[in-house]
Amino acid sequence: MWWFKKPYLILIDKITYISTLDHNRVVEIENKKNHIYNILEKKFRRFGCEVIYWKEDLNLQPINTNYAVIINPVYLSLNEKVEKVLKNNIEDISLLRDELPEVEPLAVKIGKKICEKLKIYPELHPNFINMIFMEDNIDIHLIKSSTKVLFIRFLMAKLGAFKNIIVPLKEDKIKDNKVILGTLEGGHPSLYLNELAKRLMVFGSCKEVGGWKEIENIEIPKEVWQKSTVLNSMIELGKFLGEKGLLSSPVEIKNLLKDEKLYKFITRLVNYSRQAEGAFMAYEPNIYNGVFAVTCSGKYGTIKSNLTPKDISFVLPIENGKVGVLKKEGEEVLGPSVEAEEFIIPIWESKERIKINGVNVPPIRGIVHLHRGYEIHSSEDDFIEIPVNIEEYPPVGCGVDLMQEMSRYAINKAIEIWKEKGKKSCLAFFNVPNHGTNIFIFWKDMNGDIPENPFYFLIKYISENRINFTEVPQF
Repeated sequence: MWWFKKPYLILIDKITYISTLDHNRVVEIENKKNHIYNILEKKFRRFGCEVIYWKEDLNLQPINTNYAVIINPVYLSLNEKVEKVLKNNIEDISLLRDELPEVEPLAVKIGKKICEKLKIYPELHPNFINMIFMEDNIDIHLIKSSTKVLFIRFLMAKLGAFKNIIVPLKEDKIKDNKVILGTLEGGHPSLYLNELAKRLMVFGSCKEVGGWKEIENIEIPKEVWQKSTVLNSMIELGKFLGEKGLLSSPVEIKNLLKDEKLYKFITRLVNYSRQAEGAFMAYEPNIYNGVFAVTCSGKYGTIKSNLTPKDISFVLPIENGKVGVLKKEGEEVLGPSVEAEEFIIPIWESKERIKINGVNVPPIRGIVHLHRGYEIHSSEDDFIEIPVNIEEYPPVGCGVDLMQEMSRYAINKAIEIWKEKGKKSCLAFFNVPNHGTNIFIFWKDMNGDIPENPFYFLIKYISENRINFTEVPQF
């Protein structure tokens, strides 16, 4: 496992009870917690990882690391209104906001203190994970994918953690001996208890990377960026995908919380108030000897289905795995989607180039990232499917080194297969595990045609129903 960093496993002893229980049930929940902890500890130790049981009165030595997983046990009872909404897959945001309890973010109240004492960085740690025990009267493993994603997002906002492990209890047993691992990107696989440890090791072995900064003293003249075919094609693509229902509405934190003060506190902590799924990128050869156009991050108010020129950045790779943003004359500089460096750096680093209109350009002209699965209804030669290898490239979130490596693998593999097929395929599809689909768009189709719009082939084949999109497969 090239990615393995021997992360620490921190197991918090005390359960946070959001809902009250009688003594006998408390004992049963404690036993379930200890059972899961025993499984996790054995697995982590087998791979040479250190395990720390956290109690506030223990005098523990600092470990000085980024690589850690912190498990915080929580008990939450769902009332009948919430159970009914979830069981019937009624995505009633108002009811869930009003009926689900909310508390001071546990990643701050509990996690920050642990990180400060043990010297785990960052202190608001992405791998502080609430392990939420709840009575399962609704067969939670079987509810619709989009309902699970919505419920998990509510749990993240209301209980305060970037990831959750849902432990469904039925008749004093863990239902089906499985838990649900919920992530910020919408991942929600149901995993057997003996599978959970490895997924947590993956998270614990990730490090946040990337980012952006403005490239100073360079400005793209207004008459240049306004005429950019790539910029205008990106706006058209967003409208098309929105009309097809392939871009969900942005997630607004204020819609998940009742308490205005809690909403303001959380948005200050995370430095954003909303998230918008999806990202588009295309190579623009007609600006400064070639730059990349990328949709801006949803934190700036970007709605991918209703883009304007301000929502598109022109960027280039710079040092330390970051990208630099070029200022557009007359527009504020906004940061690109977090996927920008995952797309651009591997393409830039690849030595492969082709000649288009006498200019050397990367063979991949554009990339579209959607939070959807896909199905292909076309001949094998038109499209490429990039094999998924979750042993080498396991499921992770955006903005971390493992995701950059997964993206590098997918891009290089797409180019490799494209060459093997005689450089005739125009689209390549990669299933990003538990996350969505990356679609790589080449310059030409089998007839050698080069459309003006870099997203033409994708729009064409979606319109012809040769590509359908589905719920995201869970691994």
